[in-house]
Amino acid sequence: MAQEMRWQEREGDGRVHLAYEIPDSGAQSLALTCDTRGGQLSVDYYDDRDRARDGTRAEVEFASEGGTLSLPMRAKQLELDDQIVLQTTTTLTQDWVRILSGKTLRVTLSGDTQRIPLAGARTGLAALVAGCSRPSR
Repeated sequence: MAQEMRWQEREGDGRVHLAYEIPDSGAQSLALTCDTRGGQLSVDYYDDRDRARDGTRAEVEFASEGGTLSLPMRAKQLELDDQIVLQTTTTLTQDWVRILSGKTLRVTLSGDTQRIPLAGARTGLAALVAGCSRPSR
């Protein structure tokens, strides 16, 4: 039986990591990582639909019932599997929290939207919020 994507949360090495992924496989769709020392949020969106090219910049829209946020992201080709990941660094704002607290996350790139259920993200989101709001050490 093939495993399905689900939300997974991990903590360690000064980071809180929340990812929509197939457990124990390395296959991810979206990864949110907070550096607890500086409060920066890294956003990695994995494009499996051939919508971006290595080195290009693209606007990616993250939306749910809680609101909409549009981020400029840079595409980077991963060496191991020729997959493209779009990356940016930002902060975990209340807009992010509202969006990730919705029922379905819609990620739109080049007019194509992926829908990600948010039901399993609640615990990880709480850990992400706590990690991003810790004072710098």
